[in-house]
This record gives sequence, structure tokens and C-alpha cells, in this order.
Amino acid sequence: MTIAGPVQARPVNGMTVDFVVESDRAQLGEIVRRVRDGRLRTHIGEITSLTDAIAAFNATERINGKTIVRVRS
Repeated sequence: MTIAGPVQARPVNGMTVDFVVESDRAQLGEIVRRVRDGRLRTHIGEITSLTDAIAAFNATERINGKTIVRVRS
């Protein structure tokens, strides 16, 4: 789930967009089915624990793919 709120300052000569994505159980279930069936591929760059999440997002090297933060063990 991604949540983005209003920006603190408008960019110079730019435009901003605010959005909120709310999880839908049926849609998330369909995504899981497609991944399991091989009809949808994910691009995961790194999986990290919640404890190490800040360090993962402040890394000095760029990682291709999404960073997944594991909340539970």
C-alpha cells in the first residue's frame, strides 16, 4: 500500500498530485493469484526487517527494484 499526502512546498514551475491508495481485499487476492500462476512478475530489489528499514531507504547505493519491509518474522 502506498500513501502520499500533500507536499510541504510546491515545486518551482511544477505541479503536484496528492493521492491515497486504499487496499482492496479482492484486488490484492487477484494479484497474489497472478504472481503464483506466473502471470505477474515482481521486481523486488531488497527485503529488509522493520529494524533495518531506515538504513535500507538511506542506502548510498541505488538498488534496482522495490524494497520490501518485512513487518513480521
